[in-house]
Amino acid sequence: MLNLPSHPTRLLVSLLLSVFLWNWAACSSGDGRSIWERPKSSPITKDQLFLQDTFPPGFLWGSGTSAFQTEGAWNQDGKGISIWDHFTHSSVSDRFQRETADVASDSYNCWEEDVEALGYLAVRSYSFSLSWPRLFPDGSATGEPNAAAVDHYSRLIEKLLEKKIEPIVTLYHWDLPQVFQDQYGGWKNDTLVEHFEQYAAFCFHTFGSRVKYWLTMHNPYLVAVQGYGKGMHAPGEIGGLYSSLTVAHNLIRAHAKAWQTYNTHFRPTQKGKLSIVLGSHWVEPHRGQSKAATAALCQQSIEAVLGWFAEPIFGDGDYPVSLKTKHAALMPTFTAEEKLWVQRTADFFALSFGPDNIRLGQSLVQNGQRITPDLRSLLGWIKLEYGNPRILVAEGGWFSDASVGREDTVAIYLMKSFINQVLKAIKFDGVQVFGYSAWSLVDGFEWNYGYGIRRGLFYIDFNQPNRTRIPKTTAQYYKQIVTDNGFPSNETSIEVKAHFPCKFHWGVADSTLQVRFHPFSPQFSDSHVYSWNLTGDGSLRPIPGVKLNTRPAQCTDYLAIRSHLRLFASTGASHYRFALNWSLILPEGSRSSVNTEALR
Repeated sequence: MLNLPSHPTRLLVSLLLSVFLWNWAACSSGDGRSIWERPKSSPITKDQLFLQDTFPPGFLWGSGTSAFQTEGAWNQDGKGISIWDHFTHSSVSDRFQRETADVASDSYNCWEEDVEALGYLAVRSYSFSLSWPRLFPDGSATGEPNAAAVDHYSRLIEKLLEKKIEPIVTLYHWDLPQVFQDQYGGWKNDTLVEHFEQYAAFCFHTFGSRVKYWLTMHNPYLVAVQGYGKGMHAPGEIGGLYSSLTVAHNLIRAHAKAWQTYNTHFRPTQKGKLSIVLGSHWVEPHRGQSKAATAALCQQSIEAVLGWFAEPIFGDGDYPVSLKTKHAALMPTFTAEEKLWVQRTADFFALSFGPDNIRLGQSLVQNGQRITPDLRSLLGWIKLEYGNPRILVAEGGWFSDASVGREDTVAIYLMKSFINQVLKAIKFDGVQVFGYSAWSLVDGFEWNYGYGIRRGLFYIDFNQPNRTRIPKTTAQYYKQIVTDNGFPSNETSIEVKAHFPCKFHWGVADSTLQVRFHPFSPQFSDSHVYSWNLTGDGSLRPIPGVKLNTRPAQCTDYLAIRSHLRLFASTGASHYRFALNWSLILPEGSRSSVNTEALR
């Protein structure tokens, strides 16, 4: 028999909790895998190719940066050493880039120029991270903070609010104080859970009255795998799977502790929202498999990255079953108490969809699966798996070639594609996306790629001391999207109906045609005549005593050409453009040696 609490207050709390849990369970279907079982829409409609429409009113357009990538001033005004400072200055990083972020984009000194850049874009939010070692050079938030750092971030927040730009503040974007790495071994040690909670509490207390959106960590998957498992990121440890699992466990617990602290002590007065930025790839199945098998494999691939962190936080407080089965005894476990205070420790879902996760996702594909940049499907999966939460795309962007400089048509195409996928997810799939942050605001230090690639909307010449921000074409294009709140249809456009001139030349083009000098079909080399399926086993058996004359090899070229010309004729075109193979005709590069067979 159920024993209800006798005290009226406890009874009310119990009933409210029961209703809350019932409502939460009702909207948390855990049905992500069904997204691969659904039939693909066919035929493709015009709206599926590109959607001309606008985003909901009040959509939170923004851009973002991280402290280490852009601030520079690595030892200015009392800042402490971070693990990335140590990593880039040490021989550990020599196998990647010899570059450092000592100056980077100099955003610590040029922060007002960054705010001006945001004004140019007309965005409503700016996502940036606080530098833990800048605020607390010795790591511990129980001591006195670095006053210069507190003043710096306060000035930045005040200026953003003055410009009506919402600050979205990340507590930890990978720059752990080096002292914690030296003393405890970094995130491998659960002592950092308590240190992070204290650091978070200080930030909430100091800046929280002016900040309505908090992000505890940015993409902890990369911290665990790249930083402590593979050694590609700071601190550069190659600890393998066990280290990655341990680090991830402590990161999740640290996030949950920070959320609980905010929820208990700061939310009642500050009334803000808090989440964690999780990154992921997207995977498409191999067409030859059954839908059930395909969905299971694809689900496991996403669970191995996004679900690793999302399931404890947005789900039931524990890891996905697929991970616990795969890693068995290596997988850390949450106590019953921890499961209760880890689950549902996020007020919205913050998503990172960029090249780092896509690249790492390549190692997780199997059985013919392929990685695709399908942001719409990923947003749909989150909706189905975690009960349709409100979603902020906290990092949306792609790598840009450094040689492109200020002009980058490929980056514009990708930006247009990703943002339109978000719009389709909202309009067609009912996903509750409330904001998009184009990453990043300015060119900066791209981790183990140094300055070899650029992701900024604003170009920076790193050889010039003034670090002037110059808008790229991507900035101009993003500004137009923000101003239009999406892609409104142009009703005033005139459809052109006309004919090309009578002498207009329609043609078909090919690259170098393949030339065969040797037989490629049995009719040129096999003189036997065969009977098929004589014994019912589907085999070919030569007929004894029957032989045919084989055809000469020189005919092989012309058979292919005739077939090619028949295909060309079917188009009705009047011109055919193709290339000659220089190295095939002149193997030595000059007329000293001519391949006459190729000319023939």
